[in-house]
Amino acid sequence: MLNHKTARLRADFSNCLGSINKMLHCSNYMPNISNQNILDFNADYEKLHFTAARTHDIALANPGQRIVDTHFIFGCFDADADAPRNYYFAATDYLFQNTLSCGTQIYYRLGTSIEHTVDAHHFNTSKPADYIQYAKILAGIIRHYNYGWADGFHLNIPVWEIWNEPDIGKKCWDGTQDEFIDFFCTVLGYLKKEFPDEKIGGPALCYANKEYLKTLLDECKKREIAPDFISWHAYWYEPAALIKIGFEMRELLDSCGFKSTKLHLNEWHYLKSWDGVLKNVTPETYQQAMFGENGMHGCNSAAYNAALFIGWHDSPLDCACYYGAGNPRNFSSFGLHDQMLKPNKNYYSMKMIGEIVHNYNERFAVTGVDEYLWAMPVMNKEKTQGSMLIADCCGNYDEIEIELKALPSANNFKCTLLDQENNDLEIPVKTVNNELKIRKKVQCSSVFLLTFNTGSI
Repeated sequence: MLNHKTARLRADFSNCLGSINKMLHCSNYMPNISNQNILDFNADYEKLHFTAARTHDIALANPGQRIVDTHFIFGCFDADADAPRNYYFAATDYLFQNTLSCGTQIYYRLGTSIEHTVDAHHFNTSKPADYIQYAKILAGIIRHYNYGWADGFHLNIPVWEIWNEPDIGKKCWDGTQDEFIDFFCTVLGYLKKEFPDEKIGGPALCYANKEYLKTLLDECKKREIAPDFISWHAYWYEPAALIKIGFEMRELLDSCGFKSTKLHLNEWHYLKSWDGVLKNVTPETYQQAMFGENGMHGCNSAAYNAALFIGWHDSPLDCACYYGAGNPRNFSSFGLHDQMLKPNKNYYSMKMIGEIVHNYNERFAVTGVDEYLWAMPVMNKEKTQGSMLIADCCGNYDEIEIELKALPSANNFKCTLLDQENNDLEIPVKTVNNELKIRKKVQCSSVFLLTFNTGSI
């Protein structure tokens, strides 16, 4: 390779930085049930080890199923919200049981999926005619899944989110900003009174819309209620810039008096431009947006995923949900499969992250990183197994040297590589004294997963 460049990382296993935050590895996708008999994604999904799956847009990925969205579960708005006969839970019950069987918990978005209908033809995003009635319906859903009501369950669903992207327009909220804030505060107040121990928040703003959020928080303060978390979305391609937003949102909440309110970035995905994805879609722009190193399914996206997971651990962010969505039988811009139904680069990067989340507990200090090179040394609870997730997010380096401090007897080194041409490829690990060397196969963004025995026992 020309212009040979070596990165030098020093992982200090005597300096523990704390526990791995498993809630930074959540998703907006759960295994599809509408055509599960044709293509069952459960086994592949389980390998991703997502901590929780947010339910937004799940109804869109399961055509023909009455699931998740409030209008599907409670079809007649004026009916008695205290009567179990007025709810239809069966399909959502199975969806959740299926997801839980894969080891992933539920993150419930209460409300409706987005409507990509034309002009003013939106049907499920209109503001409810009666906010208290809507709150009663949502209370019935919470009671069913966490308290056994209406032949229900005790799933201990940890997160309940009110609505999605009210600031994006009629496709998500067909009403004014003031009307939504009134709706949100009314529903939040009602639900927190009945379920004081549940984690309830929102409103899943379409970006870090600080002005909108401040207005909402001011109204919450007037009504003496507090969301357990606030949520927003971000589609971008520079890890450092996206991580910075978490600090800005923390500062805003603290300044408004909501120091205990958590931060949830519950939709995110690598994206260079909306052209070819949701606007100006032509065969040419679609090809450019999806494929190649810079595409949504390319190696830059995969490295971006790993870099964010690493970087968020040193930020105020409490929860992150990857927007990996779509029916695995159909190619999706945001999906985890290619046109041939094979797992794509994003799938393999999420699998690497999932292995960190599933197999290890503590993370340790590392030096030698920069805004393009990201690394996280980790160890399991028994301190017998170690690992290191490394993401080169712009193709700067072609070789990485790694020193393992405080692990003089570490052994059995293995490394898998993900790049534009390779998935889960095992590559050689050269060892000289206590220093390791790994090399890329292709000069492009790459993700490495190094594993080893610590030699501690």
